[in-house]
Amino acid sequence: MIMKNVLLTSPDFVRLNSNISDNVNSKVLATGIREVQEDELQEILGQLLFEKLQDLVESGEIENPENVQYKNALDKAQMFITYRVIAEIIVMLNIKIDNAGLIQTRDENMEYMGLDDTMTMKSYYDTKASHYAYLLQNYLMEHLSEIPELTECQAWKIRSTLYSASSPSVFLGGARGKGWFRFFPYRYQRGMNWPDRIN
Repeated sequence: MIMKNVLLTSPDFVRLNSNISDNVNSKVLATGIREVQEDELQEILGQLLFEKLQDLVESGEIENPENVQYKNALDKAQMFITYRVIAEIIVMLNIKIDNAGLIQTRDENMEYMGLDDTMTMKSYYDTKASHYAYLLQNYLMEHLSEIPELTECQAWKIRSTLYSASSPSVFLGGARGKGWFRFFPYRYQRGMNWPDRIN
């Protein structure tokens, strides 16, 4: 399958909504955005909805009033992408690979965090990403009947891979610890009235 070369957010958006320095190469951020949206966000949205958002962003129609449900979903998706990109580049910018193996980058004018602190910050931003994934998933379920690209199969997948919000250790179903889900313990509060199917 050929992926569209359409980013759902931009390096400037990532900088604006984080403490990422302006010195960070836009190409690095764009690469991170592409990887996160294709490897992780598409798993949440499903291929049909993911490609629908790409089409609306590419055409500029995402801002049209009739597309408000897609725009609201995109807003949450963009924040998810932002924090996942930050989590990934925190490590990438501190460590490089060459013929000698792993090398930690240094600048004599800066004080660098150790690897333990770096991983702590990565975990912090992963948690932020999980929060926005949770908001996105719940939004999609609340507006299931208004987003035809969100298939019953994808809706079931979202429901079956969520944790209880009141008890993070209680798993409610799905392939725990496998694939993309192991990175994001997205939570779902039981008692929500789910639509049975899409009309």
